[in-house]
Amino acid sequence: MISRIVIVFWCLAMLPAQLLGAGIMVNEYYNGSGTVAPGTKMARDEFIEFVIVEETSAATLAGMTFGDSNDATSQLSSVFQFDLSTLQQVLADANLKAFLPGSLIVVKGADLGAQSLGYDPVNGSWAIQIVAGQGAVDAPETRINGSVSLGNNGDTVWISSSTPARNSDTSGIVHAIGHDNAPGLVANTVASAFGSENILPSTVPTGTSVANVGNTTEALIATQTPTLGQANGGDNSLWISNLRGESPAAAPEPGRGMFLLLGSASFILRRKRKGGCHA
Repeated sequence: MISRIVIVFWCLAMLPAQLLGAGIMVNEYYNGSGTVAPGTKMARDEFIEFVIVEETSAATLAGMTFGDSNDATSQLSSVFQFDLSTLQQVLADANLKAFLPGSLIVVKGADLGAQSLGYDPVNGSWAIQIVAGQGAVDAPETRINGSVSLGNNGDTVWISSSTPARNSDTSGIVHAIGHDNAPGLVANTVASAFGSENILPSTVPTGTSVANVGNTTEALIATQTPTLGQANGGDNSLWISNLRGESPAAAPEPGRGMFLLLGSASFILRRKRKGGCHA
């Protein structure tokens, strides 16, 4: 137990300042057929996977928003939030007060199966799968009305500490990854804020996943072998194991940028840091 606590604190101490207090990162997304059925608010065979990086309550997660951009990566096109009652029930069933570091939360379309809420990290069950329109719902009071339908040409999947005020408002984004060989405003902002490695410089065909095989410093790949609800291999698997206290903490990572976004102007302050938690 003591070794697990030491590992988790080491990993958290090395996170970018923007992620400390946010507690969650986008880990993978799958570009499916792109068809959005009426009422589902998400392409029925697509998914977005998040990884919890610090102990995070249901209320904190439900207070955040997430979504994607249009295929030109020039503006936000959907705004969702986690359903609070669903998350509270998951934690109650697990006899926990918060989601633990290393947990995976998948938001998926209805064709990928029913919700799977059997979260039990003590016994090795670290992932939940919630269906868009059920455990993930439209964010209230938003001016952005759209559905998640990941694009071949480009897309950016993001999570924010607040509700965007307009489709160009990236001020609350705490993490994002995406793809585009001709990035628009949103993708360029993400690349400037988190590093160019957060945007894969290519198109992504149908049936392809964009997955992070790195850790807090992304190493994105396009793969036709998605890993829904699982670590993505490489440093990503070791990092997630470290967060769970399942393997020794590893060597420090190279320096990378961190940022501060000021309102819709997206002013970026960057500085170098040292440290990290991967192989």
